[in-house]
Order: sequence, then structure tokens, then C-alpha cells
Amino acid sequence: MFNYPTLSTTTFNGQRWYVTPEGSAYPSVTTVLGGTMSVEKEQSLQNWRKSLGETKANQVSKNATDNGTVLHTLIERYLKKEELFAPIPGYQIQPQNKSALNAIKNKLDKIEEIWCIEEAMYSNILELAGRVDCIGVYKKRPCIIDFKTAGRIKNDKDIEDYKYQLAAYAIMHNELFGTDITNGTILMVADSGFPLEFNIDLLPFFEPLYERVQLFYDRLNQKLKIA
Repeated sequence: MFNYPTLSTTTFNGQRWYVTPEGSAYPSVTTVLGGTMSVEKEQSLQNWRKSLGETKANQVSKNATDNGTVLHTLIERYLKKEELFAPIPGYQIQPQNKSALNAIKNKLDKIEEIWCIEEAMYSNILELAGRVDCIGVYKKRPCIIDFKTAGRIKNDKDIEDYKYQLAAYAIMHNELFGTDITNGTILMVADSGFPLEFNIDLLPFFEPLYERVQLFYDRLNQKLKIA
């Protein structure tokens, strides 16, 4: 349906950047959002790491990342109707990963059309790039669909940056392909096995996202000048 671009990745200033077919280098969505998080969120993260200690905090973060990677792989295989539990190089499929997939299957089955899974995109307007989990039709609306894991059951206030992430992918897709995607859905599984669904109107996040991208570039330029 859509001819998604092939983007290479590179590391700049310790961060992930994508190189477009035209040769432009743009930071990833997560790089920009991580570099412009609120003071409150940054302080909360620092307090959390301090409370656990650096070694344990790093291990908890790695476990969470590994669980997320495995679940994303299982979801991708499920949606593509591939062999679910074939080995994943570098990872072990744990019982909790299988439980998480079972918990979210009912929601995955409600995706009416799949336009893409794990495809890279970019925006020349935003000067931003990234790799989206899934885009398709969900509950009869074109939708950016993101899959998340969480250590606890989260509420709407906990997922603010995820909304910006989905807004970025909507802008990229609309720019590249002339679509009009303004809806996002986050399908999340907590460690307890409880599935969560957040349906989001992305329009209110478009303008603030532009501002955060500009802030990221302003800070980067200032850092490069100092260096």
C-alpha cells in the first residue's frame, strides 16, 4: 500500500540518528523526547536511580528493555502469522513474555487492517525520524499503534511522552504519503499481566511536538558551540 523508505542509523553525540535516502541526518523520536523531558520527570528518574543504586537501576532498566524487545518480536510474529516462539538471537523468551502476549492477543485481533509493522519513517518538516511499531485501521480509524510494557498499571498522566511519540509518527506518515492520521492507540501490558488500552486524539500534540523538536536542536547547537 505504501512504499516505506529504507533508513540507515548512525550515532552522533551518543544518540541515535537516522540517515534519509536524500542523505539528511535526523535524530530519532526517542532521542528528541529523552533530550527534552520535563525537569520534574528528569528529577523523578534521578531519584528512582538513586533509591535503587546505580547497579540495580541499570539491571532493572535492562530487564525492562529486554522484556519489551521480546514482546515486540512476539507481537510482530503474531500479526504476521509467523512462528511465534522461534529463537530470538540474543534473548530468551520467558514465561512472562508468553503471558503478556496472551494478555494482549484480544486487542491485536481488533486491528482491522495492517498498513505496516516496524517500518522506518522521517519528516523533513520536523527534521525527525524513527521506527513505528504498527500503523493500520483500529476501531474503524486510521491509527498509529504502539505496543508497550510497564512495570505497573499506568494511567493517562503516565504516558504523556508516548503521546508525543505517536504524534511524531502520524506527522511523518502524513507528510510522506498524504494520509490524514490523527488517532493513536497504545496497547500496553503491565507486569501483572493486565492489558491496557489508551486511545488518543493526536492533534493537540502536533504543535507542542514542534516546540520540543526546536528545543532539542537549540540545546544541541548550544552544546556544539561550547564544545
